[in-house]
Amino acid sequence: MSRHWMLGACGMGVGPLALYLRAAGHEVRAWDDAPRGPMLDHLRSAGIPLDPDPWASGWSPEVVGHSAAVAPGHPLRALAASRGAELVRRGELLARAAAGRRLVAVCGSHGKTTTCGMVIAALDAAGADFGHVLGGLFRDPASPPARAARASDWLVAEVDESDGTIGAFSPEVTVAVNLDWDHPDYYRSEADLERVFADLFRRTSSLILIPADSARLRRLAEGCSARVLTVGPGGDLALDAASAGPGRSRATLSGLWPRASLELPVEGAFNRANAGLALAVAWHVAGRLGERPLGDWAGIRRRQDTLLDRPGLRVVADYAHHPTEIAALLGLLRETAPGRLAVVFQPHRHTRTRQYAAAFRDALAVADRILLLPVYAAGETPVEGGASSDLLPAADPRFELVPDRARLPSLLRRFLADGPATVAFVGAGDVDRDALAFARAEDDLAARLGGRLSPASVLRRAEPLARRVTLGVGGPAAWYAEPATESDATELLRAARRAGLPAFVLGRGSNLLVPDGGYEGLVIHLAADAWTRVEPLGDLRLRVGGGARLKEVCGVAARLGLAGLEFLEGIPGTVGGSLRMNAGAMGAWIFDRVESVDWLDADGARRSAPREAFDAGYRDCPQLHGALVLSAVLRAERTDQPEAIRARMADLAARRRASQPREPSAGCVFRNPPGAKAGALIDAAGLKSLASGDALVSPVHANFIVNPGAASSDDVLALMRRVRSRVREASGIQLEPEILLLGKEWGEVL
Repeated sequence: MSRHWMLGACGMGVGPLALYLRAAGHEVRAWDDAPRGPMLDHLRSAGIPLDPDPWASGWSPEVVGHSAAVAPGHPLRALAASRGAELVRRGELLARAAAGRRLVAVCGSHGKTTTCGMVIAALDAAGADFGHVLGGLFRDPASPPARAARASDWLVAEVDESDGTIGAFSPEVTVAVNLDWDHPDYYRSEADLERVFADLFRRTSSLILIPADSARLRRLAEGCSARVLTVGPGGDLALDAASAGPGRSRATLSGLWPRASLELPVEGAFNRANAGLALAVAWHVAGRLGERPLGDWAGIRRRQDTLLDRPGLRVVADYAHHPTEIAALLGLLRETAPGRLAVVFQPHRHTRTRQYAAAFRDALAVADRILLLPVYAAGETPVEGGASSDLLPAADPRFELVPDRARLPSLLRRFLADGPATVAFVGAGDVDRDALAFARAEDDLAARLGGRLSPASVLRRAEPLARRVTLGVGGPAAWYAEPATESDATELLRAARRAGLPAFVLGRGSNLLVPDGGYEGLVIHLAADAWTRVEPLGDLRLRVGGGARLKEVCGVAARLGLAGLEFLEGIPGTVGGSLRMNAGAMGAWIFDRVESVDWLDADGARRSAPREAFDAGYRDCPQLHGALVLSAVLRAERTDQPEAIRARMADLAARRRASQPREPSAGCVFRNPPGAKAGALIDAAGLKSLASGDALVSPVHANFIVNPGAASSDDVLALMRRVRSRVREASGIQLEPEILLLGKEWGEVL
């Protein structure tokens, strides 16, 4: 057994292979430049640690496997090369793992991940012992995308033709789903692509399975030593099927199969064809089909995923990125989803876009509205004729180029205003994020609440947020609520969680940047009187509501002669937000005065804890991430004369006015790095008054970005990037944001 370091492990190629190698007994560590998503959960469950430099901890990998996304020149590839490790492409490493195994290789231009998943389901239903490496994720999160066999040598895996590594495989069984010319970046001609499939067929030792209607694959398989069987209507293994209702088909087996009738948990002609190939594998390997031949088949993530299905709207996401599969998908949607159809299409690779521009237009033209996103380059440089704009017909108002993806929700909602519809998000890039965000935002939160909010509460859609944040920029929230009671707040959080909708509690909107595209979630604002109360408890203590303004807390404390809270007077926030951020000023922090906190967690469960339970640090309190603060008990330092307290408050306010800008801002933008002040570093780099669009580095305090009146969120982001870059050049220090970015991670935009 050897040691493997797998790069790009949160992707659908390397991640499952890492899981298989670990299950097969190898030592495996992994890394990904964007470690997130469900694949990360699978890696953790398998005990595969993420390690950006294994040599630093004394663990020396012998083999470094990597995806195509980890291109030459990547610093981790350079690190591996400098340490003498062997660098191996994902496909080559899979071929090594398959060597000596009885390999069932699933190949084809499109549909191979779904077919491979069906093969796995059919073999499981037949009771076979086998290992597998899937190039995607099952919809059922409990089903891993890879596993090792218990005792047999059978291995099921996808074999990818895109980078030439298909030539390293010698299967016992080959399942060829289809063959269309693709990957013009690698294959100079269609004949070159056909040749690698013909060579794979010649290296297949036992059985080649192909669709009965594919004359091309039959031609390429001629003269092979392996047995060639066709599957489908009129084939050697004949399968005739028709719809039996939503998500179901009824199939009849004949030909070389024993005559039988069975039900399949799929719909659509291409899904039935793929299911036939999967059943043929099970028949060959196990000698039988299960009573339910595809078991509990629920599908593959990003393949015809229905993200939302409510009256008037169905939202679907699919990985389709070739004209043939797009045409099949849209045909299925037209067949099964009555009403109008909108498609959000993200082309994948410039070379493919150029090659198939006309075919893409024809496939997409089935829809009533077509929104084109910029090409997902997948590491390619742009080529002439390979941009999304090249897919626009000469004169067809249904097509629209959408360079700014933040506009998608508003464009789609405009389309939906005319009546019931299906919206399909299509592409092999990152368009699935847009799909999920839109589906969550369009989930009918009001219907889920079922009238459980009290009459005094507020619930609105598409609420503008720019006027609710101190910087004065940003787009709308999909949902906005003002709960009147704790019970209302609990119901809102629980309904949002059931809908998969993110929720954010908004105070006065300081320390916050709202993207121009808005927030595809629920914003909760604690505006009702019940949230703003400040009550004296005696013994220097105040109970303060989560929505109480800090200025009001200071005013009550001064009136009661409670000293030590004066530093909060000029912070433009509420109690809840200040606790989440551990707000501070003039050398003091709010958690210095906290005795206890009551809050609702993201699931709507009530929590209460004393000060000692919180790890409050510089501008952060991790325990309150995602929390809705109900109230807190603050303890003053001592008693004093109200006049003396007000005098100190006035002095602090004067000092703040003298040192901070008066224009709209979000407060200090960047964290102070260890041993330094962010404002001083920005000032030393000569960046005061630097502008980007209408956003400006304040000439009064360099760590403030101000909005003199017409700035956008994009202006602020562009200015933050310039400031970070210039400070890094001048001092070698990388500034990190202190303010929050609503709905996104800073790593996505900076």
